[in-house]
Amino acid sequence: MRCIIIFERKQIGDGIWFSRITDKRFKVNRISVSFYTEIGGDYSRADYAIVPYILVDSCAKYPDYSQLSLRFSELYGASMSDNTSVMGDVRCSSLAVTSIDDRYALEGEKIERETCQLLLDCLLDPLMEGGAFSAQTTQLMKCELIDSIDSVINDKRNYAAQKGGEAAYKGESWGLSIQGTHEEAERITPESAYGAYTEMLRSGRIEISAVGCSDFTESEQLLTAAFAKLTRSGVCTPYYRPSPLKSQTLCVSEDMPMKQAIMRMYFKAPEMSDRYAGVLLSMILGGMTTSRFFMNIREKQSLCYYCGSFSNRFKRVITVSAGVDAENVERTREAVEAEIRDICENGVSEQELSRAKLEIINDARSVYDGVNSISSWYGSQLMDDEVITPEQYIESIQAVTAERIQAACRMYSPDTFYTLMPEGVQP
Repeated sequence: MRCIIIFERKQIGDGIWFSRITDKRFKVNRISVSFYTEIGGDYSRADYAIVPYILVDSCAKYPDYSQLSLRFSELYGASMSDNTSVMGDVRCSSLAVTSIDDRYALEGEKIERETCQLLLDCLLDPLMEGGAFSAQTTQLMKCELIDSIDSVINDKRNYAAQKGGEAAYKGESWGLSIQGTHEEAERITPESAYGAYTEMLRSGRIEISAVGCSDFTESEQLLTAAFAKLTRSGVCTPYYRPSPLKSQTLCVSEDMPMKQAIMRMYFKAPEMSDRYAGVLLSMILGGMTTSRFFMNIREKQSLCYYCGSFSNRFKRVITVSAGVDAENVERTREAVEAEIRDICENGVSEQELSRAKLEIINDARSVYDGVNSISSWYGSQLMDDEVITPEQYIESIQAVTAERIQAACRMYSPDTFYTLMPEGVQP
């Protein structure tokens, strides 16, 4: 595996961190700024969710999307993106710009500097009107946010994931849609959205990630100077809490006009600390085409159309998702639980372990394929005790034994069973 040329991380302000990852193999650079804020407080989830929508649409210098888009086009097709997600138990609101490196500018333009400045213009100098965001921009972005919230119901898998998560993580921020509800979005005003924005600037933990072929010296200087002007207090410390196990398995069922049923099972292990055994266990159960769920439940027993699993290392949860005919829901549930019991009692084979390791190692190696994946890799470790490279991760995966996987499996217990059923059919 090839190595990163430079990885450096340092604090450049009050709760502001700058990470650079330089790799001369790339021809592009990506700079992202992420704000980590507490979920709750004086503003709704929808107020926070709309902020990135507004910031990527315009700024004071380029007061509408067409002008902003034209400016990005002039910078050799540079682009800006936004994202809002949950990281552990806090919200992460991000903006990022991607552009070609200065070496490839035809007339010696300073593309990195210009795109970094444009990112700062959007972040710190938004289009204002009467001490708040522009009413027209807010209304347009509010419609987009509402459309995004409402569209979940059109994708039954996403809807089941959302509703199942609400049941499994009741009382936890992880179980709530980070975009908020339709009703919250309807109540957004230019003032409430601007209030959430100013709270992000005041108390958000700011993580800046610069990935690409540049050394980002000039960008670091621009970003440091710009964020030094902020008034900061009560800066958020990102954190996570393992999801508590319910005293008895919660069973929830809903129905919708649809032909097939979707089931989601949540297994929790709040005390489980073996991160690497956990990810391998999930891979062996349902994370690859040779997994137990695929081979034994889908192929051999023909109980479902798909059946897979994934793990959440922050919440210490393995989630199983399956699409089944309504009459096979209970049999599929029993088959999933039987596979887990078998690992608890008999462990896994060396062949299963070898295949799972190979899948995970290949995924880790692919981190270096692009600036987005590199940025995501290091960004996902914000709450860890140490930041590790893909190579170090691979070493830890290679060291996992079948005995460790069996021990990890024994720590998981069923917590929530959610089914989305065809209308009029009982689970």
